[in-house]
Amino acid sequence: MEESRPNIDYTLKLEQIRSNLKNWNFYEWILFWVAIPALLFVVYSLPQSIKDEYFILNTENLWRVQTFLFSSYTHSQLYPHLIGNIAFYFIVMLMIFAFEDNKRRFWIVASWSLFIVPFISSSLTIILWSIFNRTVTGQGFSAINGAFLAYAMFIFVIWGIGDTLENFDHPEYFTGSKSRYNFLRILLGLLLALIVIMGIQFGVFADAGGSVVNGIAHFGGYITSLAVLLMFDQKTEERRYFDRLLGTSILIGIFWYVIYLMILVHFVKNG
Repeated sequence: MEESRPNIDYTLKLEQIRSNLKNWNFYEWILFWVAIPALLFVVYSLPQSIKDEYFILNTENLWRVQTFLFSSYTHSQLYPHLIGNIAFYFIVMLMIFAFEDNKRRFWIVASWSLFIVPFISSSLTIILWSIFNRTVTGQGFSAINGAFLAYAMFIFVIWGIGDTLENFDHPEYFTGSKSRYNFLRILLGLLLALIVIMGIQFGVFADAGGSVVNGIAHFGGYITSLAVLLMFDQKTEERRYFDRLLGTSILIGIFWYVIYLMILVHFVKNG
């Protein structure tokens, strides 16, 4: 006989969303919904000469270390660049505020996204374009948005099926239903694969009307966030199969993105 396992009660899940939204205090709403967007508008309003000198990443002027951070908060185009980034930010932040119920996890991931991801994305940009042997400039909030997008996707999964993830460490719960157990494992694998594939798609380089979408910065932010979430989950939860599957998905995603970059480098260098 199959042992009892917790079922997902989506009435309670919807109630959890309402509870989560109420759980954020006034200062958190102000910081993430007012202060950060306002900061982006303030930096945008600075004279272009100041932004060029002190804020925008330039791979020819690596001694301007502050641009490794500031460039992620800088925009020189109101629409669609700044407006698009802020609109995207509001969408993913709403998902996070709705689905997240662990403040410690939130502050760890948010801190990495806002302060560490800019350095990672800037470093990846410099490395890639040095391979191209070209000088470029970089700016925009998209790498941070990528980190928050990965967080939103992860936390959506945790909200939806988190109560059942520990069951995958206990095949005995599925006695007499091994095929069902394996089928659910495959579905979970596909779900995590889709999350990583979204990161790869987010990291595609594309023409943006006179400039190039900096795919490697986007992917760097996205995959960094997933890695931080994995490490946090390993330290705080008992769902080994899920963590192994997520870690494997991240590694495969990095592998495929490197293959994509190698093809891109070959195409650019050989025309």
